[in-house]
Amino acid sequence: MRNAMIRGYSLCMLLLVLISSCGTNNNPAFTDLFPVRVGKLYGFMDRKGKMAIAPQYSQAGCFIDGLALIGTTGEKIKWGYIDKTGNYLIYPAYTDATSFSEGIAFVVSENGAPAAIDKNGAVKFMLKGAEQAQNFREGLAAYSVLTENGERWGFVDKDGRTKIEPRFAGTGFFSGALCPVVDEDGKWGFINNEGTMVIDYKYDNVSPFYGKVAKVCVADKWGLVDNTGKLLVSPQYTNIDIDKDKFLVSLDDKFGWVDKNGKVVIEARFADGFPFNESEYAAVRSGDKWGYINNAGKFVIDPTFDFAFGFDGDLAPVRVSNKVGFIDKAGKMAIPPFADDISMDYYLRTFAKTSAFSSVTTNDSAPTFVGYKWLSKFYHLQFEEAKIVSTEATKTLLTKFSGLTSLMPDSSKQEMLKIRVGVMGCTMNDSNAVLEYITSDNPGKGQTLYMVKKEGKWLVQFTKNDAMAGSTEEGGTTDADTSAE
Repeated sequence: MRNAMIRGYSLCMLLLVLISSCGTNNNPAFTDLFPVRVGKLYGFMDRKGKMAIAPQYSQAGCFIDGLALIGTTGEKIKWGYIDKTGNYLIYPAYTDATSFSEGIAFVVSENGAPAAIDKNGAVKFMLKGAEQAQNFREGLAAYSVLTENGERWGFVDKDGRTKIEPRFAGTGFFSGALCPVVDEDGKWGFINNEGTMVIDYKYDNVSPFYGKVAKVCVADKWGLVDNTGKLLVSPQYTNIDIDKDKFLVSLDDKFGWVDKNGKVVIEARFADGFPFNESEYAAVRSGDKWGYINNAGKFVIDPTFDFAFGFDGDLAPVRVSNKVGFIDKAGKMAIPPFADDISMDYYLRTFAKTSAFSSVTTNDSAPTFVGYKWLSKFYHLQFEEAKIVSTEATKTLLTKFSGLTSLMPDSSKQEMLKIRVGVMGCTMNDSNAVLEYITSDNPGKGQTLYMVKKEGKWLVQFTKNDAMAGSTEEGGTTDADTSAE
């Protein structure tokens, strides 16, 4: 696990303010069972290095309130929840699931919409017609629906009632009674829990609030604002992370710390680093090795590790010769390196204050949802994923598109990734469907996507006209160069 991966992932997921611990012991700041990967499977290790639950899962999250999300092995992963003895509290029967947050998780059944369940597995409500749903934060959960203007996000309360109508092009999570939202032009601002704009759309990227402070980005430079929108630190850093009463900043590829007035606290001389996170030590990289510094910026544990992460109580995970172990605060190996990795959920909860399993996508088999997923994957150049809901002839075409895409300049690829799809409607009979849609790069022109039903499943048939839809499989050829007329 590399810091760059964690840092990049956290920005895409949007940093959240409330730390949810992996552990549930008397001190919630400490993890009692670490989700670790040994070989290809995940299990759970205690703080003495003993495997409390043997490696047997394809995926694993941290324990939250006594439950951990796990994914089964096999061709089709099923998701469920276990207790700390490894017994199932909620049997793995779902195609998608989130970790628990505020006593609720979202799950998706085969051909189903997102459903909110409690810790007994009882369904509290379903979000019928929703494309995606995200974890609850401060009593509200974001969900999206498909519209002719693209995917739009709103919020529901814990009874499943819509409190903020879906009208945002994107969203983060509530923290400090404010939530990041994005408009049609890709600019970010903040709303309150009534859906009222508090800080206008004007930033290229933001984080949720940490207390009364949030990160904001303008022209690839980061700064800070307070909860009234007042600029505290002008955007000037390549990166900035809130670290209690100081800030970890990056400038000219060097990391250091400044105070709230921008005064240097620890000189920017490190190649990378993680926040102190209220620990007395912080992990930093010097050259190509990681070690630990104190609040004065002095090394207290020499940089000898291939990777190092922050302390979790008196233990910190480190990588040595491609294996993960744990050191104590004297720098001695408390748990010898044996694991291949720790779950991404652990890293994100500690560093980014969020979960790797914070959202679900509907598994509704209706052609509207299947077609939208296909279009989203296609325009984002994710051809292998688009093949999952494609006919054989369409899979062949996608392979050709993949080859052509490799010849595209990066600028063209970036423009493709910005395209958003709006669903205008769908007409269907027992075996054929036609999805009408528009794209943000050509909003005035309606386009069509043809679909056929094969063995009870709707698949995209990439043809030029609906007369051909359903017939090209047998002929083995298509006359398609795009799905649009």
